[in-house]
Amino acid sequence: MEETESRSNWVFGLSLVEVLLLLFFAVAILNVTERAEVGGQEPRPASELTAGQDGGLHAGLDAATAKNAELQQRVGDMTAFLDELKLMVGAKQASKEGFQEAIDTLKRGYALCQKDNTLIEARIHNGAETIQVIGDIPSDLPVTLGKGEETSDLEQIVSFIQDVYEYEKDHKCRFNYRLKYGTDNDYRKGRDGYEKYFYPEKLVKIG
Repeated sequence: MEETESRSNWVFGLSLVEVLLLLFFAVAILNVTERAEVGGQEPRPASELTAGQDGGLHAGLDAATAKNAELQQRVGDMTAFLDELKLMVGAKQASKEGFQEAIDTLKRGYALCQKDNTLIEARIHNGAETIQVIGDIPSDLPVTLGKGEETSDLEQIVSFIQDVYEYEKDHKCRFNYRLKYGTDNDYRKGRDGYEKYFYPEKLVKIG
């Protein structure tokens, strides 16, 4: 328990940039370890070797064995480091995909709620506001709008967003949203309003 707390305290003591650098380093290590499987040429049959060649072969094999042991030790050390880093940053697995997901989560500040994570498209034009559900609604998210439905009713928009926000708090995640805006005021209104509850997937100016 104390060891786990120590690791947690250590990672929380790092800046976001330092943690991201560690994760990028972890991905680089995984690329190296994948290429660390050493292959060589098949040895020539002993009958084809002279005594001098045979002695040289044994010396070469000894050197190769020592080098392989060193590489295996380094790979083992790097694997142990990756396992420690996986625990510290909350990656689901010590793989390129797992660390990439952890990097994305740190950049966002929140985990994805689902694989196709963009839930709504908000359109604001000259102050008039409409939202359309463009993503799948999780089965345990009780909302009044379904995929493909839209509304311009402010009370319904607020109610929908509050239900989504409660889901996000319970699941410690955040959905994406897409914003289409007409004016600079629409842009500010959209970002100020929606990014308390959603992460921006795309921002599009419309005529």
